[in-house]
Amino acid sequence: MTERKISITPDTSRLNETELATYRKALLGEELPADEPGLDSLLGRGILLPNTHETGTYVPAQPGFLQTQLTSAVLKVLTEARDALEGIPAHVRELEAEQERFNHTPGPVGTLLLRTVPEVNAETIRTIQGAEFEILTAQPGYRKPRVLKGALPRDLQAAQRGVTVRTIYRTSGRSNPTQRDWVAVMTNAGAQVRTLGEDFLRLIIVDRKHAFFEVYGEDGTVQQESAAWYTQDRGVCAALAAHFHQQWERADPWVPQEREGAAGPEEDAKTTKVQRTILRGIVGGKSYATIGQQLGYSERTVTAHVSSLREALGMNSVAQVTHWWATSPERLLS
Repeated sequence: MTERKISITPDTSRLNETELATYRKALLGEELPADEPGLDSLLGRGILLPNTHETGTYVPAQPGFLQTQLTSAVLKVLTEARDALEGIPAHVRELEAEQERFNHTPGPVGTLLLRTVPEVNAETIRTIQGAEFEILTAQPGYRKPRVLKGALPRDLQAAQRGVTVRTIYRTSGRSNPTQRDWVAVMTNAGAQVRTLGEDFLRLIIVDRKHAFFEVYGEDGTVQQESAAWYTQDRGVCAALAAHFHQQWERADPWVPQEREGAAGPEEDAKTTKVQRTILRGIVGGKSYATIGQQLGYSERTVTAHVSSLREALGMNSVAQVTHWWATSPERLLS
């Protein structure tokens, strides 16, 4: 198991009593020996500087520099505290794996077939209500208004208690008023929602420990629409979570403040599918090189696609193109 350091660096944003006493001696112009208590710390942090005119004496740094040095010390402690907090869930999972390895806790129950809608609903509600840090949901189909309204209190409660909630819907769901209302409430509570214009797997993954997915046949089609597999197998949960995040990276953020218009037919679009993928990458902050790597193109080819679209739109800059894209219904096309 990987050893994780969770201790935090001692607070260096203030001088301790020893350092303060030495600092006062320096201000009085006293000659200080090299082993004066606290002197090395004050010199190392730039709070005292050697007096170039008189050996063995020291001068204080300017107040502005002092503020910068002490502020940096606080920021360092805060950064380490943040990193330690972010590392806790992964470390807990490592400890759980160790428990299972040495049989300190029961192993996973395997995979269970939930055959009816009431069975699926009961198990998903129980699992989501017990979520500790993450809920990943992919919903490619149409969600009925009563289903969305019924799920809202449960989903909202999870988001409000600090659970990370990420949901992927089909792009067509943007025209569903009840779905728009759900998104507005949930994103206001901190949830994240994106949409994809293509088909994807229906999934619910909770804390990387529980996963629900549809029942597929050997021909790749859904065999029982009312049924679902439920698993606590960590390997399956991890694989499904990885698949979810691949889809998440390709999806478009759903901004609830937008008035979502219907996209026109793709044959009337001013953009190609490749150009739309590139534009989503640009808006997402990705470089041309990264976008090209993901598409299997060179950076030069990506640049050529952007230039071609800019010229076709009669625009002078990429900034103008991205502004047009932000309000264009074509962003709803796949």
